[in-house]
Amino acid sequence: MTPRAKVIIGVVIVVVVVAAGLGTYYGLNYNHHTTPAKTGATLTIASTATPTSLDPAVAFDTYSVLFDDQIYQTLVGYGTKTVDGTTYGALTPVPELATSWTVNSNGSILFNLRHNVTFSNGDPFNATDVQFSLNRVVTMSQGDSFHVAQFLNASGIHVLGTYQILLVPSAPDPWFLNLFQLWVTDIVDPNVVNANGGVVAGHVNTYMSDHAVGTGPYELTNYSTSEIVLTANPHYWGPQPNVTKLVFLQGGSPTTQETSLESGSINVALNIPLNQMSTLKNSSNVKVLAGPTSSEYYIGLDENVTPFNNVDVRKAVNYAVNITNLVDYSTYGYGVPLKDTMAPSIEAYIPAFANYTYNLTMARHYLALAGYSHGFSTSFYYAAGDPIGTQLAQILQSELAQVNITVTLEPIAAATFNDQVGLGTYPMFYDGWVNLLATPDDGLRPLFSSHNLGIYGNYNYFNNSTVTNDVLEAGKLYNTSQRDALYVNAQQILASQAVEIPLFNLENVIPVTSNVQNLYIYPTFDIFFDQVTVS
Repeated sequence: MTPRAKVIIGVVIVVVVVAAGLGTYYGLNYNHHTTPAKTGATLTIASTATPTSLDPAVAFDTYSVLFDDQIYQTLVGYGTKTVDGTTYGALTPVPELATSWTVNSNGSILFNLRHNVTFSNGDPFNATDVQFSLNRVVTMSQGDSFHVAQFLNASGIHVLGTYQILLVPSAPDPWFLNLFQLWVTDIVDPNVVNANGGVVAGHVNTYMSDHAVGTGPYELTNYSTSEIVLTANPHYWGPQPNVTKLVFLQGGSPTTQETSLESGSINVALNIPLNQMSTLKNSSNVKVLAGPTSSEYYIGLDENVTPFNNVDVRKAVNYAVNITNLVDYSTYGYGVPLKDTMAPSIEAYIPAFANYTYNLTMARHYLALAGYSHGFSTSFYYAAGDPIGTQLAQILQSELAQVNITVTLEPIAAATFNDQVGLGTYPMFYDGWVNLLATPDDGLRPLFSSHNLGIYGNYNYFNNSTVTNDVLEAGKLYNTSQRDALYVNAQQILASQAVEIPLFNLENVIPVTSNVQNLYIYPTFDIFFDQVTVS
């Protein structure tokens, strides 16, 4: 992108300064690298998945990011907060490779970097590594690089000293700081990259897919299709973790994971379906951890497909669905009903869909207005094998039958579903969105801007110029009340147009053996094993 205005680097107007060592502030722990009780423990983690890539510039799936969380680090990290005696991950930015920062009135951020940090191979870390890593993400243009590319380019990266860097957004962004929490901005070692393929515009670096050298608490010591092993980084700048060896077993079935967890042969299971958690809760050797996320799961209504191009049909379906009943019986106790297109914890949230209560009379009224007083037939698509999607589909089919809407259930292989859901051919579908930045911009713009129609995120093919203009303009405003007014207006229009059926905010659920302590649940589905202790 081209910067909208030339920035005079010599002028710095201080707005906010955050420094390391502040301890606890408003209930937030500003450093998650607490000293563990002991070292030497091994943690065995099982997953049915395999990572797509260990390269943070390429990784886009949760399991790949999990490895990046252990090996690499960002300028700014996530802290923790304690609610009713339980500690959860917090999204508030805390020092990581940056010890402090200054947010300026023009949106630029001056970062002061941590001294005496090395990569796991002993190479020293400094500001030029940050410059290289961020430029690399934009140049390669892979994975979730769009998070960076839309607000930063080479002309906005200014190394001011060995341990100081100024980052200037190429477009106004009130949440520019939050960008540098995302794994895609992890700092890589330029020496390693340049010695093994370098940076090629528009291409992945295959070496970096299964090799990794970072500044984080762990280093990669073995990589195979069946097992990945990480061990404590001897050069780590922080305290050595209690768990000094992480063994990731890959490919086992959920049933195998459950049995292994109960026997204690694994410590953490990452892919056990929610419908099996009740069994695990009864095991004396297992505890089930759960915490809130910034996710939003919904039933999409494709406006490319008849009859969902009719707003009255969309309203009818919203009234015909008993959200409370559907959530209770499909999420197995781990879903919180939503009344909007984003989670209540997000700035500017309003319960815009609250008027769509379960009301069959209203459903029939709107069907009649749409010319479908005798109902219609449609199809509902969801990922095969997903217990929530399967249960939800059956309940939805039963509920819509009460207003003469006949629903054919279409379970689709997960990979195929993910490839096709944005193509505009699924009239109704079940999907979800994790608001990684936990901002109204990340919650509304990707899903409802007309610039993102189809595979770019707007799977409903909702095209409304006012909503598009509101969310784009709001995302440029640093004045909170002004931008929130636009976001509220957009949410009200989304509800009036019955753009989708908001369902629930799904908790992040991780079963572990009872001797695992301090594994904190983060809203973004990140896990940081250097926090964990094993008793």
